Amino acid sequence: MSESKFDLKNALAYAIHAEIQANEFYKTWAENARTPALKKEISELADWEDTHKKTLSKYYQELFGEPFTPDPNVTVDPALRVQADEFKDYYSLLRLISTAYLSEMRAAEFYEKLVEEVDSQETKAMFNDLAKMERGHMDFVKKRYDELRGELEGRLML
Repeated sequence: MSESKFDLKNALAYAIHAEIQANEFYKTWAENARTPALKKEISELADWEDTHKKTLSKYYQELFGEPFTPDPNVTVDPALRVQADEFKDYYSLLRLISTAYLSEMRAAEFYEKLVEEVDSQETKAMFNDLAKMERGHMDFVKKRYDELRGELEGRLML
């Protein structure tokens, strides 16, 4: 499908909102991380999401001649709208981490679909890169989930 038939403006707006909300989620998680090392890793994820937002916003401005303006009423993944106290309980944290994993998977799949919708090789490359980064985030989140689950299972065995 060519870019003229595909609504790239709405797709980019959706993607930018998703990156903003993922950044907010990871910042909240980092603020509530149990160790300085984990806080640093999660903060880096938040920074990556912010970089994705900036890349997409720049592209949006270049294509449409106007800056992207976030709509506060848009919620891409309601499960990522969390409160800090949700990070205090093991079971809530496991749920939040699994939600983050699914959110990253949906983001990767979304960018992979966008690759098929655009004609420009440069745009395809950008969306491919974003999809790969989101898959990397999935791996990171799964590792944290497995670690936390192992920690919880160890506590239950005591």
